[in-house]
Amino acid sequence: MNDSDPQEGVFSDLEEISHKDVKLLSNKIEREIRTIEDEHKSLRNERKNQVEIVKSLRQTVGENEAISDERRVLLKKFHQSRKLAEDARKKRDLVNVSIPPPSSILSEWMAETHQRLVTIDNDLTAVPTLHREIDMFKRFFELQAAYTRKQDSEIFHEDYVNHIKEIREITKELDATRNKSPKGKEIDSPQEGQKDTSSVNRSDVRKISKRINKIDSQLDKISEERKALRKESNRLRTYLKLTSSRGKPIKISEVKERATSGDSLNTQELGALLRTGGLAELTKNNNEKTKKKSSKKNKGKKQHRRLGVARGGARLGSRVSKRDE
Repeated sequence: MNDSDPQEGVFSDLEEISHKDVKLLSNKIEREIRTIEDEHKSLRNERKNQVEIVKSLRQTVGENEAISDERRVLLKKFHQSRKLAEDARKKRDLVNVSIPPPSSILSEWMAETHQRLVTIDNDLTAVPTLHREIDMFKRFFELQAAYTRKQDSEIFHEDYVNHIKEIREITKELDATRNKSPKGKEIDSPQEGQKDTSSVNRSDVRKISKRINKIDSQLDKISEERKALRKESNRLRTYLKLTSSRGKPIKISEVKERATSGDSLNTQELGALLRTGGLAELTKNNNEKTKKKSSKKNKGKKQHRRLGVARGGARLGSRVSKRDE
């Protein structure tokens, strides 16, 4: 969006809103962008980790016969770490679904709410009502509880990352022992009722592959949301920039009213009106009003019939007939 071009109709919904409220709305959008970018980054890392796991699983699938004891032990560790990582991921995601914003955003909200609660405004008309103040206290306590819960999510995420690191190390060891499997060596089979955790089945691979596809869909959706939020954020910041003169806000709706009534405008107000498309809008409205007035005026005129004495005598034929008589 170019600041030098008039933006007719782009800011029409903001003209009746105070500068302060537009700033608050802009800050809110910026926080939403940070939240969604944090989620996008987290999902990309998650996808990367899942791809690494599924690659390792595909390499080891079906290795339940004629493998060395060393490799069997490594595969067992691999599955144990993968299970622990999956449990930590589920706990983390359970919290993130109910509390999407990161802890940094929650901390900012708590600080702002606390500031409003402890600050007394000199303007008595701006002092919140009792009902409003109770709602602010409720919000503050809810944010505190959400912040504490979100920290638990970050602990689960840290556990998840640590288990992923273990999986990577085990995968490297598995790659190093891939060609060391003895042929024809008899391997002890697991006892009856005991699950062989060293074996890999294809259902595990399919589950993780579905998980990756789901993450891809989430990433596409988040990218579209982020694009829309960035566009709106840019619009709000542009409006705030265009309607500010030496740090003082200019309300376009008031400037339009003054311009319509014929009052004088200073250069800053005229410039803001021009850049936001307000001047073009006023010109268009004035032209439409002029056309309507002209149309009404024309319709009001009556077509009068000209009445007067016809000059000249009777026609020649009449004169002749009278003379003959």
